[in-house]
Amino acid sequence: MLFVLCNWLYIFITTFLTGFGVLYVVEKKFSYKCKRLDAYLVAGLVILTAYAQWFSLFYRVNIEANIILVVVCGLIVVCLRKELVIYIKDAWKLASKGQRIGIFILVIVVCYFTSRGHFVYDTNLYHAQAIRWLEEYGIVKGLANIQSRAAYNSSAFCLSALYSMKYVFGQSMHGLQGFMALILASMCLSLGKVLKEKKVVLSDFAKIGAVYYLSLLYDEITSPSSDYAVMIILFYIVIKWLELLEKKEVSSVPYSLLCVAGVYTVTLKLTAGLILILLIKPVIMLLKEKKWQEIWVYLLMGTLVIAPYLARNVIISGWLLYPFEHLDLFNVDWKVPEMLVSADAYQIKIWGKGIHDYEGYGNVAVWFPNWFRTVLTFTEKLLILADIVALAILGVSLIVQVIKPKKEEWDNFLVFTTVAASYLFWQFSAPLTRYGYAYILLLSMLVFGWYYRKLFSEKKPYVVVVAMLILFLWKGYVLVQGALTTYLWPCYVKQVEYESNEGEEYVKPFELNGHIFYYRASGYHKLPGGGLMFDMRGDKIEDGFKFAEKYEGSVFGVNR
Repeated sequence: MLFVLCNWLYIFITTFLTGFGVLYVVEKKFSYKCKRLDAYLVAGLVILTAYAQWFSLFYRVNIEANIILVVVCGLIVVCLRKELVIYIKDAWKLASKGQRIGIFILVIVVCYFTSRGHFVYDTNLYHAQAIRWLEEYGIVKGLANIQSRAAYNSSAFCLSALYSMKYVFGQSMHGLQGFMALILASMCLSLGKVLKEKKVVLSDFAKIGAVYYLSLLYDEITSPSSDYAVMIILFYIVIKWLELLEKKEVSSVPYSLLCVAGVYTVTLKLTAGLILILLIKPVIMLLKEKKWQEIWVYLLMGTLVIAPYLARNVIISGWLLYPFEHLDLFNVDWKVPEMLVSADAYQIKIWGKGIHDYEGYGNVAVWFPNWFRTVLTFTEKLLILADIVALAILGVSLIVQVIKPKKEEWDNFLVFTTVAASYLFWQFSAPLTRYGYAYILLLSMLVFGWYYRKLFSEKKPYVVVVAMLILFLWKGYVLVQGALTTYLWPCYVKQVEYESNEGEEYVKPFELNGHIFYYRASGYHKLPGGGLMFDMRGDKIEDGFKFAEKYEGSVFGVNR
């Protein structure tokens, strides 16, 4: 826990300072001031993820990247010291005693579970090794030929590598997702005002969904999973967007900045791209106001965020968007063969649908009942049924809105449509629940919350309060049970290490151009590890890899 707290302190300071520095420029340029601490922290996460990605294109993401980061943060402190002091003093005064206590408790609870727990399967399959490649080499041409899942290229791994800090803690830290969860959880503390003000607003329903989602992660939040990172940021964007609508924000600046954060989600996971439907609102606002300069500035911001992600895609796999084989733009020698890209895309879809016999793919009448019956837990089945009902209600409501439009409702419908479109894309592409929990929860919570407020008035929150109390008691009990199963783990100083899943029984080392590779090793501790259908492009690892058709017999001298 101690190592996690120290790691978080560094993450907090660097994300806050970089976020504060950039948003200070925005304030001066566009006359809009962000006041919330979470805004600075998330802005910092976006900026530093882009920084880590850009850095990886030229060098390893390790101590050198952090030295530059510390220097930049120091310059921000020197240049904006007066503004920083004023903000920190004001923020401390504005925070109530209850908020301070709540945040302290959250820090301890989230830190406890981040320091221990279990890793999701994909962390041992490729997350941890992707981070180690970044720590050791930055980026390597054709890396996807030795480890195919490296082509998934989530920017979350670049930020994880920046903050892994093995040279400080003696182990590669993986506390970033816990820190992101802490930001989202702290936002949800404002649910306490529902009882105090006897009023419930739409963003409260989104926060209840976020609380439920966070309660599911306690046992695996230590895992540097891109799925968790993108779901947390999606919750954050929707909640902040709704809060802006509720306070009737008329400036285009915060909506535009949230859309830049939406571009960021695409770099975390490509399938999150439909969150950018929200762009409609700030685009209309900016065009109406003829703010051409602002439009170019936001386009530049979005480009700086996504450009290194696209460049990394091409360098790692030879494809601009992997595994989308229809966008074939580059003819490089390290390119993953189109046949393998198509097979990977096909496998993602069928496994997400719970299809393992390859016969039901494409037939909704076959795969959906099987997926619903075999993949989902009982609670998840209830949530999916609630989403189906919510879609039907939303469809009818949208028709009514088109026939008899209410101007004040279009903003809400934009959010509902964005969430619904994201849900449908998830449902009919690769519907593993961990790929889409934000859509699953937000769709039903927002639609039912919207109608609850219409039917019972926002000033009658008693049903919501009772539901919240039941949720908190239920999930509180689960967290206590989880804590009781791990309190004996020796993780009060160090964080649990990456699992060593490279057992001698199935890992086979082999030599190529004087380098030892580990066939079937995919975790953190043996590098380079992965497959064997590749050749080196030169004598050094840094030269990269290209595809070569090989089999165990040709490498190890045994029968296939």
